[in-house]
Amino acid sequence: MEATGEKLLQDLVNQEKNVVAKVETAKEQAAKLVQEAYAEAASLKNKAMEKAESIYKEAMAKAQSEADAARAEIVKKANDEVGVIDSQAKANLAKAVQAVIGRVLP
Repeated sequence: MEATGEKLLQDLVNQEKNVVAKVETAKEQAAKLVQEAYAEAASLKNKAMEKAESIYKEAMAKAQSEADAARAEIVKKANDEVGVIDSQAKANLAKAVQAVIGRVLP
């Protein structure tokens, strides 16, 4: 009976060692999975940052292009208006000279 008890005790010790080994293996696997998850998260974060930077640059380029086009349109309209006023001034120059001469020389 004593031999059977010792055998049972030895089996229990062996099972405990197996369970401890399995727990250690599970811990190592869990640590590895956590590390892989951190690495993947960092990679995804970097990709997201790169994409955000790309979108930002595209938006800024588009906004700059639109601003340049608007500025060019405003300058063109202003130059057109200056041209109209200049033409009107040239057309009325002779009348203005006549009016001044008429007042200065009676």
